[in-house]
Amino acid sequence: MLLLSLLQGALAYAALGSSPSNFGATPVRQAARSLAASGSDSAAVYTVSQSTLDSGTVVREYVDADGKVFAVSWNGPTLPDLRTLLGDKFAVLTSTAAKRPKAGHSQLALAQQDVVIVSGGHMRAFAGHAWIPAALPAGFDTSVIE
Repeated sequence: MLLLSLLQGALAYAALGSSPSNFGATPVRQAARSLAASGSDSAAVYTVSQSTLDSGTVVREYVDADGKVFAVSWNGPTLPDLRTLLGDKFAVLTSTAAKRPKAGHSQLALAQQDVVIVSGGHMRAFAGHAWIPAALPAGFDTSVIE
């Protein structure tokens, strides 16, 4: 069962795999979610911070109980600052994109042991998500990343 409660107060801006930092968005809401791990009595607890950039792009950051971002997603008319949002995983994205013909003009999907990144779209319609497989809370289903 998913428990969702709205939180007020602290802002959560973070780079994938790091502690919160500010990348310049205005937060819309934060939610604490508890996910019952399948086959387990324990629950994985994480927060989702949804922010809307001035451009209208929505960014969601999934933060574990220790305050580390384990997943991010974006959807909107412009790309967010992926260098900040992906943190040190940005280099993986750019090196993979550089190896592709017409990089930046199509979908990009990479699944490595240390990171999964899916990004695509075109002007006024960009979307993507990324996560660190080893950092996912026990029982977390990546299909819930919006």
